[in-house]
Amino acid sequence: MGCASLLAQTPSSPTKHFPQPDRIRYDSHCFTIDGQDTFIRSAEFHYFRTPRELWRDRFQKIKDAGFNTVDAYVPWNWQEREMPSGLDDYSKVDLSEVEAWLKMAQDEFGFYTIVRPGPFICAEWAGGGYPRWLAKFNPWTGKEFWLRSADDAHIAWSVHWYDAVCKLFAREQITRKVKGGRGIILVQIENEYDHHKCPDKPKLLEALLGSVTNAGVEVPMFTCLTRECRTSDGPSLSQVFDSDNYYVGLTEAPSCAQRMMSLRAKQPDAPGFVTELQGGWFALVNERLSEENFSDARHYNAISLMSLLGGAGGLNSYVFVGGTHFGGWQARGQTTTYDYNAAIREWGARGAKYEAAVSVNQFIRENETQLLRAEGGPCELQGGPTNLFGGVRVSPDGTRFLFLTSTDARNPVSGKVTVVPGNTATPAGPIYNTDQEGNRVLIKTSESVAQSANLPPFDVNYELGALGAKVLVIPPGKTPTEGVWYPKLQNPIARPATLPAPVRIASALKHHEPLDGPWQPLPAGKSLPELGVSDQRYVLYRARFTLQNRSAAVSQTGRSALQDAAAGFQHSRAPIDEVTNLTKLLVNSFSRDLVSAQVNGQLAKRLYPDDAYAAAATRNKKKSFDRIQPDEFDNRFDIGGQLRAGTNEIVLLYENIGFEHGYIPMEELSGIRRAGLGLAETEIAWPLDWQIATNLGGVTAGWTQPDFTASGWSKV
Repeated sequence: MGCASLLAQTPSSPTKHFPQPDRIRYDSHCFTIDGQDTFIRSAEFHYFRTPRELWRDRFQKIKDAGFNTVDAYVPWNWQEREMPSGLDDYSKVDLSEVEAWLKMAQDEFGFYTIVRPGPFICAEWAGGGYPRWLAKFNPWTGKEFWLRSADDAHIAWSVHWYDAVCKLFAREQITRKVKGGRGIILVQIENEYDHHKCPDKPKLLEALLGSVTNAGVEVPMFTCLTRECRTSDGPSLSQVFDSDNYYVGLTEAPSCAQRMMSLRAKQPDAPGFVTELQGGWFALVNERLSEENFSDARHYNAISLMSLLGGAGGLNSYVFVGGTHFGGWQARGQTTTYDYNAAIREWGARGAKYEAAVSVNQFIRENETQLLRAEGGPCELQGGPTNLFGGVRVSPDGTRFLFLTSTDARNPVSGKVTVVPGNTATPAGPIYNTDQEGNRVLIKTSESVAQSANLPPFDVNYELGALGAKVLVIPPGKTPTEGVWYPKLQNPIARPATLPAPVRIASALKHHEPLDGPWQPLPAGKSLPELGVSDQRYVLYRARFTLQNRSAAVSQTGRSALQDAAAGFQHSRAPIDEVTNLTKLLVNSFSRDLVSAQVNGQLAKRLYPDDAYAAAATRNKKKSFDRIQPDEFDNRFDIGGQLRAGTNEIVLLYENIGFEHGYIPMEELSGIRRAGLGLAETEIAWPLDWQIATNLGGVTAGWTQPDFTASGWSKV
């Protein structure tokens, strides 16, 4: 059955316009692609977290799991790593990797594709996808958040990114492919905008939408958790449908049905789509690993089926493929691994969650035609325990789908229940979603959204495991006992019969890395992005200076007595002994990064932050809401007794550990703004001139190259 009309219209919103409705369109139930009603069975797979050599393996496993679509964020800072000269300079944009990923997905494996270019993607990725160099163009200096705002400068740079990447999307969209071919079917603008507070949000959204359409993109556009589009009746944003993310507690799968019905009620001219159906959870430094999160195969199965009970027309499993933050591209505080305890693990293994996805996709695929245009929802279950929740959907041909789930995570449940389709039901208690910090966020849903199915009550015998979820498909004219239960038992995943022999590392070599490199003068106040460093790495700073035994005054101007005399300043302080009294080394970085210091060949004693924090190399979340000030010394050292008369050398090792993905530091530059010597921890009394080496000595010497030979190294 095709969609009811080429133009979907409701009394409360403008007519939906589809440039090529014969290729792709949608209505209140589903997407229709090349004339065929299609359930979007999508898997999130990040090309930037998996080496290209492994793409085929991951694509094949996604295909084997029964998905027809793959989805990926497209991080701006990954595709335009170096600072351009201006808004009209696109020479730094490199889209070759995402283009290769799209072509492999579409042409080789036959997937539809969904792209999400941000500019904010979150995704536990450095800067949430924003380039660090963009901070150089930030005109704001107060506490207000510039990125994601409707400020003209931010919008101009966001459109700069969209103008570049959307040209690729236009070429790869399904409407540019032969009929029956595969291509991009959906483009998302912004991301989870409800979580960000700023005025005039439609201004940014309309600018992004305009850039997408001006590039020639004709496929539908959507947002995620963005009420400005979910409830819009304007001429432009009403053409964008909104979607939902489901990160719910272990026993809260029923809330997915209620939220899906609420979403569809607020958008009666668009299908219900889950952009991120929880497929795991990320790991944080010094906190729980992904495997310790409750999101297991039972949870995945339950939230999938409950989303279908609510009438979902598409599900995107986030993430379905675990990956790795190569080169330190994780957001600050995140671990290098992004395994996520996903269905396909970081190293390519599959387990119970993968099998659950296979089962869910099998159910959808085998019942797609009837399921997509079914009506109904949660209903009363008479005679069942309080932890039993479910409902009925009925297709136009009379097929009944009975969804059941148990919220008891410890015990199985079984028995006989009377299903009353005419009496609607809602989950007990408030409904929550989990945000990127693990906080439970209260979700408001429509008061009355459940659809009653015009059916008489019927009895069903059921059996569910702990936290179990099933769906009974009852064909037209058949009794429940003649129905078929899903999920069906799957064949076990084939495991290797023999394992490779273990490798024993019999010896190791060591060599001290020189604190040296290709030094160049550091212009005052220059950040790393301005010097062409936009990735995460260690950087060296060096200052060489001369101190004298005799006393010298240090004034409030920050100059020595001789310097002040030459400049015509008068001393405001009594003379001091340079070597004895300059006991503090003070560093002001652009973004509260970590610095280690060596003074005349000896490590300096750290005063702030403390050693425990520095060793963790994580984040100071308490300060994530305030911009660092030029007079704030975020790294301080006690160097008493380490300076000497004559020539001195200080080497700083700056650790660019990545930047936030939702707080003020994500719009700050990186590197050291200024550093010098002090009498106390409060101000620099002796400024220093610095040199910089943007690569460590070992990197410069080729230690990281595959063909490196460690000659002259000693045995451990």
